[in-house]
Amino acid sequence: MSKLVEGLDALTKAMMILAAFFAFGLAFMILVDVTARALNIKFYGVAEYVRNTIIVIVFLQLPYAIRIASMLRVDIFVNALPRKSRIPLIVIGNLLGLLFFAGITAGALPPAIDAWVNNEFEGEGVVRVAAWPARFSIVYGCGLAALFYVFRIVDAIRGREAPKGPDGIPQH
Repeated sequence: MSKLVEGLDALTKAMMILAAFFAFGLAFMILVDVTARALNIKFYGVAEYVRNTIIVIVFLQLPYAIRIASMLRVDIFVNALPRKSRIPLIVIGNLLGLLFFAGITAGALPPAIDAWVNNEFEGEGVVRVAAWPARFSIVYGCGLAALFYVFRIVDAIRGREAPKGPDGIPQH
């Protein structure tokens, strides 16, 4: 089990780094578009790429954010309770996160497969952008997020928060 978790940690870290490169590329593309407009040069397709790339960036980073426990939580209320009462609340909160992201994954998978099979594109005219990368990034991000909530539930039941290593990834 430990090797699986380590592999998933490495995967989420790699996807977070890839998302950072996408964000840099997106910023560069916007800079070129703004410069081209200032020089009265037509630069097509930026809106289509921006729309899809933002989705990819968000959902590639989502599992990493959940893995390092940087999602928003109201600790002030939970920490005020005795340890024995805290664990059920933490489990319930993580179970709700699991159900939420599993539901999104189940709802996003058929449209992603459909976009792949039917070669679906977004945009009209000169630039058409494939829709499947954005759709599958939602499936990937939410699916892995749900799995990490399972890990957090197991950690809570064992009575421990996953300790964070020097790189922010919880150690098992």
